[in-house]
Amino acid sequence: MLGWDESEYASLGRSVLRGDGFSISGRPNALRPPVLPLAVAASLLVTGSNQDVAAKLPNLAFSVLALLVVYAAARRERGDLAAWIAAAFLGLMPTFWLFTPMLLTEIPFMALFTAATTCFYFGLYRDDRFFHASWICVALALLTRYTAVLFAPIALSFTLIALTNAEARQRIWRRHFWLGPFLGLALLLPWLLRQQLTFGDALVGFQQASGQLQAYMPGVSMPWYFYPVQVPAMISPLLCLPLLAGIVWAVSVRDRFALHCLFVVAFVLLWFSAYRFKEIRMATSTLPFLAMVAALGVTQVILPRPLTTRWAAVLAAFLIAVLALSFATNRRFFSQAVTLGYPSFTDAMRVLRQRTPSNAVLMGASGPQIFWYTDRQVVDFPDESEFPALLARCDWVIVTNFERGQKPYARQLLAKVTRQDVEKGKAVVFQSGQFSTVLIRAALLRERP
Repeated sequence: MLGWDESEYASLGRSVLRGDGFSISGRPNALRPPVLPLAVAASLLVTGSNQDVAAKLPNLAFSVLALLVVYAAARRERGDLAAWIAAAFLGLMPTFWLFTPMLLTEIPFMALFTAATTCFYFGLYRDDRFFHASWICVALALLTRYTAVLFAPIALSFTLIALTNAEARQRIWRRHFWLGPFLGLALLLPWLLRQQLTFGDALVGFQQASGQLQAYMPGVSMPWYFYPVQVPAMISPLLCLPLLAGIVWAVSVRDRFALHCLFVVAFVLLWFSAYRFKEIRMATSTLPFLAMVAALGVTQVILPRPLTTRWAAVLAAFLIAVLALSFATNRRFFSQAVTLGYPSFTDAMRVLRQRTPSNAVLMGASGPQIFWYTDRQVVDFPDESEFPALLARCDWVIVTNFERGQKPYARQLLAKVTRQDVEKGKAVVFQSGQFSTVLIRAALLRERP
């Protein structure tokens, strides 16, 4: 079952495909950037399906893109062997597995942000035409996830460092360096115009996104060292050895590419460590850079050159061990983890879709999920004083025991439902384990104020 955020992306994609605009249940959406919803729309169109799996397919393509970006960057810097190892390390990381099947922005943002950052580096030290690709990827990353604004201080730092290099300094003053931002702006402009025309503020999405972490779960505070401590579990404990070797080698020989990768990792981790609430998914953009540094640890420190058959077998055995550990780490998630409410919620939504006309209006707290699974107009629970007026427009009311955003008075509505109401079909109860979803006819609640 899709979670709240996943349902938003899926619902936006379906609405776009139908010509209903970038909206959910008829209401324009200001927060979600368009890349992932548009990818969902393309997937739904190609597959001809509105099922969860069809909506999730784009993330598989973005996962492949992330692997290709890491391969291309490492190959450009250190050759084929480092490229294959870096891509393998990223693909074997348990956190990479964890987010690949989810309809979230972690994987697509990872691919685009890595491409933007590495292309900017190659523009400074290899070929200034890379600046064009960098800024195009920056725009696409911003249209995927607003945290791509972190590219600005990273690029500024890269540029200041490059001023100490004569060749890089020359590239900074060429036209490609200054033309790149305009290419990115050209890609961003249609979205910004849409935001301005729809909401009267071109930056409304950035403003909403900037307050999410501050407002989310106000009672939870995590230690500043949360992200560094989580790195071994994110990349797999077995990869800590080559990563450490890569860090020591990079510092000892002052390898420019590896040090820039480590700078990006440190900057991202420090940035999100400043927030009270912390979550692993905020740090997933560091995985490609960690994979490339670990690969350099293998090729530059651990493996001999030229590579012998015996050491190739050792490398293969090590990769198989990482694969086995990642599989063991994620096996429980793939086989047992469920979204809050499953399966009682999806069963309830299936019944609503079968019993209600297409123009029915439903009231419930988990709006994106209700809309995705019922394809009916949804309104949220209003303030209690406004509930009777909004109830007059609704056909069914949905009360759950798992949605945190549900108004407190919603659970009190269950006291108005009797066993006879359930027997007559005026209310339907779905229970599965600890989760419950109750459907109540709005007419019943209007009769019992």
